[in-house]
Amino acid sequence: MKKTLLSLALSCFGLAFSSSAQTVISQNFESGFAPWTVATTGGGAGWTLTNTATATQLGTIPAHTRYAVVNEGVLGSTSYNNPTTMTSPVFSLAGVSSPYLVFDWLYYQAWLSASPYTHEAAYIEMSTDGGTTFGLVDSIVYSTGTDIWNTRFISLSTYTSATCVLRFTYTDHGGHIIGIAVDNIMVYGASATDIGLTSVSPVAGSAADYFAVGTGVTFSGNVTNYNATTAITSFTANYQVGSGSVVTNTISVSVPALGTAPFSFTTPYTVATASQVPVKIWVTCTGETNLNNDSMNTAVIGVAFMPVKRLLFEEATGTWCGWCVRGIVYMDSLWRADSNRVNIVSVHNNDPMANMNASTTAYDSKLGTMISGYPTMVIDRRESTDPSSAFDVYSAENSVFGFADMGLKATTTGGNVNATVRINPATTLTGDYRIELVVEEDNVTSGGGALGSNGWKQHNYYAVGGSGHSTIMKTIGWDFNNLPTDITTMAYPFVARTTLPANINTTNGIASSLPGTMAVSTFYDYTAPAIAIDPAWNASKLRVIALLIDNTTGSASFGHVLNSISSRGIYVGVSDIHAGVENLTVYPNPASNFASAKFMLSNTSTVSFSVYDMLGREVMNHAAEEMTAGGQQINFSTETLSSGVYNVVITTENGKISQHLSIVK
Repeated sequence: MKKTLLSLALSCFGLAFSSSAQTVISQNFESGFAPWTVATTGGGAGWTLTNTATATQLGTIPAHTRYAVVNEGVLGSTSYNNPTTMTSPVFSLAGVSSPYLVFDWLYYQAWLSASPYTHEAAYIEMSTDGGTTFGLVDSIVYSTGTDIWNTRFISLSTYTSATCVLRFTYTDHGGHIIGIAVDNIMVYGASATDIGLTSVSPVAGSAADYFAVGTGVTFSGNVTNYNATTAITSFTANYQVGSGSVVTNTISVSVPALGTAPFSFTTPYTVATASQVPVKIWVTCTGETNLNNDSMNTAVIGVAFMPVKRLLFEEATGTWCGWCVRGIVYMDSLWRADSNRVNIVSVHNNDPMANMNASTTAYDSKLGTMISGYPTMVIDRRESTDPSSAFDVYSAENSVFGFADMGLKATTTGGNVNATVRINPATTLTGDYRIELVVEEDNVTSGGGALGSNGWKQHNYYAVGGSGHSTIMKTIGWDFNNLPTDITTMAYPFVARTTLPANINTTNGIASSLPGTMAVSTFYDYTAPAIAIDPAWNASKLRVIALLIDNTTGSASFGHVLNSISSRGIYVGVSDIHAGVENLTVYPNPASNFASAKFMLSNTSTVSFSVYDMLGREVMNHAAEEMTAGGQQINFSTETLSSGVYNVVITTENGKISQHLSIVK
């Protein structure tokens, strides 16, 4: 649907419906709910509007153009919606040829048994008497694959009233379900030729809008054929970036009657500047009479570089939880697969590791507000899922924009952990951004003890003879199918030991740890107060994780973890205490034909220099040479490098440090 102002055809005001005015009534929510109305009884937030991804307790509703959502599974919510309605103004279907209702929707789960609606449900109702009484048109029912946006067509051929009112209703009947999202509602006559643009990528206002200067962006989307009988075999797709030239591609894709199809432009756009530019995308089809649903607007945000993104997985678990060994398996597997691009914390509940101190108790409390059961993984504190979905989340989201490169210098001295965090923004950050630290320990063990609220035994539902033994659940070192129901020999991974601040259940990050405005490609350091090491911890197995958190009131990412780094991860753009390299700066950045790498050595070292493309291929290197302590500079030609983003890597005999470089030709 066209994402501009809400459109009402003349027929909505009781005037004659013409063949050229195909749309009877439409709502795309770009200008709010009006003239539709929303109401909620029985508590709950009801229908709200957003254009970003919406976190639920079992996943995330993907970003869309501005849409209406009942987020029953919002992190920390215990309110119910029983019911909540979204109602159209009066419109006429008198004389409309082949009337249809179409809308985009996403639902994780819904049930409707019979009238009256006795189970949690989402459904559509119609009134033919101006809104006095309503009858059921159809329900929106969960089915496999509905965790993505769908387009639904419903025939309204049995309705001919001049005083129709449409209503979308969600109810949980006092239960707790996941939620529904709806967008691009339209009632129209389906007899004319009509193609519509129903979604575009990247979506405006999402983390997918960010691209490094010099990289190519391939715009894509989905189109819908609103004709009820005839397929569309080709159409024209166009885009315009800012006031630039219009790019036109002919798309030869068959779009069935009342069907949808994806498409991609064959001509990419190359990001030219580190700024936000508007993008208009539209489609046309020979013979169509309705042009009101052909275009959408999005944006591209150019940035100096794409930070290394490390997703944070926080798993809610407990020794009492027999299903939670599933979390151990998937956490271990994900860490082994790519420990440089993920950080994992095991947050225990109602066991000795949860009750270690006030900080672990607070951590347990915070995560408890974000989940609906155990085990659950919370990702970047913006969505949650079962641990078995960890690889799906990683694959889909490991390249989302991370806002800043992060570095971390962490040491243990005496009985303390000392940490300095460095932030290098890829885009200007203005607001309340904060650092948070998590200290965790690997391979935590204790004696058997009695299973219970304070027990160390790991309960195991995957044991042979247990209720879940038919599912294979094993990783290196742990075969839970062939372990007993109560495991006394567990070595627990990723165990949260303490946090800074300690009361993370009541605050996001350390207040004033970062300035209110942070400029692009500028280093900002925060040295945390010393963190005492408890005698019960094994200092040699501790890991420090630093989090960059958005605490800006009103921000779409409020409370979310924007990026993270581990003291055993890759050090990016900061000093590496093992390599003895500090303050790597690559300039000019972007570069064209020439660049320099400037850095400090803490000791005389053998230094090698390499440049890698974003696929990890080495495209340039200089032979290793001995360099003395102090300031050093390596000059290199970039004439043979194509436009794009590269990693410049300085390596010593003890470690390495890297920085991004954009090439623009």
